[in-house]
Amino acid sequence: MRKTTGPDYGIDAPTVVRRLAIGAIVMFVAGLGWRHAVGERGDGPQVLLDFAFCSGFTAAFMYWSSRVGKFRVRDRLLDSIAWRGDERVLDVGCGRGLAAIGAAHRLTTGHVTGVDIWSQVDLSNNGPEAACANADAEGVGAHVSFETGDACRLPFADASFDVVVSMTALHNIASAADRATALAEIGRVLEPGGRLALFDIFKAGEHRRRLVQLGFTDIAMSRPVFLWLMPGRRITAIAPRR
Repeated sequence: MRKTTGPDYGIDAPTVVRRLAIGAIVMFVAGLGWRHAVGERGDGPQVLLDFAFCSGFTAAFMYWSSRVGKFRVRDRLLDSIAWRGDERVLDVGCGRGLAAIGAAHRLTTGHVTGVDIWSQVDLSNNGPEAACANADAEGVGAHVSFETGDACRLPFADASFDVVVSMTALHNIASAADRATALAEIGRVLEPGGRLALFDIFKAGEHRRRLVQLGFTDIAMSRPVFLWLMPGRRITAIAPRR
């Protein structure tokens, strides 16, 4: 039997978190040194200390989001689906399997496929091996598989899935045209009447407008949900009944 350890879903935007934390430490030390040198005279030391606090707080909140916050967002997103248990599910931009594995816990006979290009910039130690290890650690390895694939060219046949989920992935696609292509691909691989549930930052309004153009129905968008101090929204929709 393969030995597994506890699941680890990584740190989101690890380079940003690291730079913020290092910057906070440097500015804090510099501010204290400057204040010691000049005493209470001048505003410069306090400005440095204020920036240190802001950078440190942002780094801490982003770390909390990776370790706690994104699980809450994931659960709210998946709870928006009325699961039967036999669904064929696709997770677009699955990373280390957070949404895919959450969906697998809601299945009995169904199966989840996660697809990703495995960017190391967006998620620490990102890769299919890490995702598979997490699935094994959570006891759902039999219900989940992971593949390499681009959201703009999904390697699946038309109408292959009953449900598509996606979390904080589509905004990483650089151009609006390519994001539109990714949503069209999601519509293509969904069964007519299949369900889409996505959470994204920055681009939720754009995604909603594109889904309308693609003929999705029952489109609902949540109020802002703050993750990494950035506003995001949940969007649910029903694929066109062709």
